Amino acid sequence: MRSPNFIRQLLAAAVVLASAGAAVVVSPAAAAPDDTVVTVSGGPISGRHTNGIVEYLGVPFAAATAGENRFAPPRPAVPWTDVRAAVAHGPQCPQASPAPFGLALQESSEDCLSIDIYVPENPARANLPVMVWLYGGAFVLGSNAQYDSPDRLVREGKVIVAIPNYRVGPFGFLALPELAEGTGGITGTYGTLDQQAALRWVQENAAAFGGDPGNVTIFGESAGGMSVCTQLASPLAQGLFHRAIIQSGSCARSPLSPPDRELAFQRSADYAASLGCHDPHTRLNCLRALPVEKLLDSPSAELHSMAVTWSPVQDGVVLTSTPEEALAAGAARDIPLVVGSNADEGAAFIALLDYLKGTIPDESDYLTWAQELFGDNAGQVLRRYPPADFPSPVKAKEKVLTDGFFACPALFTTEAARAGGAEVWQYRFNEAPLGQNPLLPGAFHAAELPYVFTDLFGIPIPLPPAGDQLSRRIQQSWARFAHTGDPVTADFADWPTTPGATLEMSSAGISTGDSFAAQHHCDLWSGISRIG
Repeated sequence: MRSPNFIRQLLAAAVVLASAGAAVVVSPAAAAPDDTVVTVSGGPISGRHTNGIVEYLGVPFAAATAGENRFAPPRPAVPWTDVRAAVAHGPQCPQASPAPFGLALQESSEDCLSIDIYVPENPARANLPVMVWLYGGAFVLGSNAQYDSPDRLVREGKVIVAIPNYRVGPFGFLALPELAEGTGGITGTYGTLDQQAALRWVQENAAAFGGDPGNVTIFGESAGGMSVCTQLASPLAQGLFHRAIIQSGSCARSPLSPPDRELAFQRSADYAASLGCHDPHTRLNCLRALPVEKLLDSPSAELHSMAVTWSPVQDGVVLTSTPEEALAAGAARDIPLVVGSNADEGAAFIALLDYLKGTIPDESDYLTWAQELFGDNAGQVLRRYPPADFPSPVKAKEKVLTDGFFACPALFTTEAARAGGAEVWQYRFNEAPLGQNPLLPGAFHAAELPYVFTDLFGIPIPLPPAGDQLSRRIQQSWARFAHTGDPVTADFADWPTTPGATLEMSSAGISTGDSFAAQHHCDLWSGISRIG
């Protein structure tokens, strides 16, 4: 139904927005004061005080993933005995694509499975909620260092935030029959298992930081939100978390819906063959013997291809159904959920797929694009989104992408979860952090991230006073949700939980709406937005 080339382009753009750039590697500082020393499962560590919180950075939660550990479930970290200075982010996991906008990449290594922990300084009580952030990047890019730092959320919300790295691209999601045979069926879910290893590490070590292992919230954006969905669906993740927030990454009918094993096997076999590893009897050893650079040099490892080829696989062990099916069957019955999307998600993709290539779509382009993307359903789409109804073909394309790929899948996620007995709060973020910038107008994909995190990529994100107030409101709501399982605050007092209703978030005001499905034509997309 959808053009593979377009899906590659769309998801590549998601990579850029959800994972743009990389944080500056923090140089180790002088030895931290003794009051930061704690002992975790690997050994003693020391952190550093900053901005009213204590940071512990680059703490190993699993062993290096090179050699026989490549394309394998994560293994325990090698322990240490001396106090380890945890004051610098660890390396990011290997990833092929260059950083957009000329920003420097973080150092990459197969010894990348580390976790950053941010703790309130001198909290009033122990047993603090723990919030575990899963980064976006279309499952092909990203690192925990990009989200440095959630200091205001931690300091004022009285929560602990933990951000693990996980393997991406072929390192995280290669699926081959011989891998399944050697692991009891596990294949193509190593990045998902990395996330679970980090969650188990949090269970084992939360108390050392004053955290409550019985009160863990997982949250993430874009592919990070889809990772939250995957963990909700995974039987191996049961009991590892207790609440979940899904930002712009649906559990239902998504471009990155988990492929079945046979499709994943074919994609991975094609990838292996492109690297000269053709023989099923020897290709695993062949792939494990190749240097990282070679694995990232295949045409199948290019950004556009990776965004289609690599994502969590329904392997029958780690992931036994689609997240939508799992939610409808009750996977979140005891797990409160917050699910949201941004009002203008599609704007960013048009900016990246068209404007940055020096093209401005005209009506002919729009009609051709719709036909290539939706095939036999193009007529329905064009009748609902005729170019005459929009100021320009660009705006028509933006609206189609917003509705079909983000807004309605968020609604379908909410509906599936509620059908399974879950309590769900749905929101729509409608703030334009760049104003009506012609390149990135409105509440584009990833626009809410500066409102959740104080710094991104190691850089403070300036917001105008009204935007900063909205940021505080969102942080207060997320923190309350982590504490109580209820995101309703004084500022979000009227947040509805009735079917089809949303909380509308913007600095211009907080309101509620009950016409979300109609505004985004979800009756149309319920029948034609399935991919994979």
